[in-house]
Amino acid sequence: MLDGGALAVAGIVALFIAPVWAWLIRGPLDPRGFPPAFELLTLASAALLTLLLSLLQIAVHIRAFGGSTVRGNRENYPVASGLAARIRLAHANAVENLVPFAVVVLATQSLGITNRNTVGGAALFLVARVVHAVSYSAGITIVRSAAFYAGVIGIIIVSAQLPWFSMIPGG
Repeated sequence: MLDGGALAVAGIVALFIAPVWAWLIRGPLDPRGFPPAFELLTLASAALLTLLLSLLQIAVHIRAFGGSTVRGNRENYPVASGLAARIRLAHANAVENLVPFAVVVLATQSLGITNRNTVGGAALFLVARVVHAVSYSAGITIVRSAAFYAGVIGIIIVSAQLPWFSMIPGG
């Protein structure tokens, strides 16, 4: 069951994904039919989502442990549980997945590679990360796991467009 904190996470996350869909729907198209730098927009949105999770983690920890504990030194910091622990872990996972996504997006963009696979992979990654953040915060483990793997598949789809990938036998 969703508690108030998880609903707040879902609402705020929706604010970050809305610009991507607005850009996709109404954005100017390049000759190949894709919004310019869509992959970079999804990267920026994923970074903002990660920042949001960090800010939510701070807010939830202040609520759980008090502001002086959160602002103080961390020698005797209490162990987080419930929503506070889930948001901390969701943030850590977002950081871990943002790095490889950023590398493959920046590599494809620097090589001028934009096609339906890079756009689709980037969109899949972003949607999966939003679903992952919400489901992790809400404690819905099956959805969280599926969203994690969907995000990894999105990274693989984008990276498969890089020239070095085509040098692998069967690639």
